[in-house]
Amino acid sequence: MVPGTQGDDEGESPGDAEGFRILVVRSGGIAGLRQQWVVDSPGEAGEWLELVQACPWGAVRPDPESRDRFVWRIEATTPPERHAASVPERDLVGPWRTLVDRVKEHGTHG
Repeated sequence: MVPGTQGDDEGESPGDAEGFRILVVRSGGIAGLRQQWVVDSPGEAGEWLELVQACPWGAVRPDPESRDRFVWRIEATTPPERHAASVPERDLVGPWRTLVDRVKEHGTHG
């Protein structure tokens, strides 16, 4: 887990779409398959920012019991902040689930 950090870039507001990126990677499971979705520079960054800020980035803890289950790697760059967390499948609830579902719905799959 990487806690959120805040840079000191001036001239950018949190709602600016430039540099804004949310990456969701699902890995693990018995077959170890990996899928990813990404949203880059959305037109309405303010709505995405609210979703990112609602997630408990600092509260994610490793879960050794989930080693054979899916783990969701979520990275959000919302200048000037950057957040990253690995969320076990069983903890993907509330704001985490909302953010992941939205990225899967509106992002590109690769």
